[in-house]
Amino acid sequence: MASVTRITVNGVSLAVTDHGSARGGDVRGLLLAHATGFCGAVWRPLVPGLRERFRVITLDQRGHGDSDKPDGRYAWADFSTDLAGVIDGLGLRDVYAVGHSKGGAAVAGVAADRPGRIARAVLLDPVLIGSLQDGAVPPNNILAEGARRRRAVWDSRQQMLDSFAARAPFDVWRRDFLEAYVDGGTFERGDGRVELKCPGEIEARVYEGAALSSSIAYLPRIAIPTLIVSGGRSLTLPPARAREAAAMLRDGRLEILPEVGHFVPMEAPEPVERLLSAFLE
Repeated sequence: MASVTRITVNGVSLAVTDHGSARGGDVRGLLLAHATGFCGAVWRPLVPGLRERFRVITLDQRGHGDSDKPDGRYAWADFSTDLAGVIDGLGLRDVYAVGHSKGGAAVAGVAADRPGRIARAVLLDPVLIGSLQDGAVPPNNILAEGARRRRAVWDSRQQMLDSFAARAPFDVWRRDFLEAYVDGGTFERGDGRVELKCPGEIEARVYEGAALSSSIAYLPRIAIPTLIVSGGRSLTLPPARAREAAAMLRDGRLEILPEVGHFVPMEAPEPVERLLSAFLE
């Protein structure tokens, strides 16, 4: 039975869900970190299978879901600090951690600079900002502008679900992931309509913070076994750049999933679950 608690890190209260383990007893913790704009609930379709082997923990990162939404800028280093604080707050050590997109960058930051918290890391099409060979990645201004224009209020969750399912990038998601996002990522207003829990302004600030993150610099400092999973059609971490990134790791492995875009866990959940099981066990 999942239990929800709140852990305060750097003055920010974070909503953390402990899904437990089907095995019970002393089982290795597995922490899942979501991408920008989403929430811990987006992992729900993967939780039952992972609970067969691990104690699964999800969280809403700052600015997202049911966690606090502080004003001001959103520095990416804070997401790593928050993740380490959640591990400490739960009294865990040597957990396994999986992060998608910005969540992958957060996991990489903990693995690089906060030893003892993570034993193995999986980065699912992570956002790695900085220089590999050809100069710095430009700021995500287009993403920020799009987030500020994003529709926030819907007449119903069904209306939102139907609309999202018909357009990119959600049209290639497996349906249960989209349902989990729509359900967990919105709240019901007093007028009966539903609204996104992550405001477009906050999502935009997170994208703007990416340009200052230098998250690629984490990789050479990571000493633990780390798996990068890249989408063969991803524009965030194309295969060539994924190979360069994996080569920067001391103990790195790379899997490229062809015909898959940036939203790796939502587009290819079965291969992702198989990769996680093989690498983490």
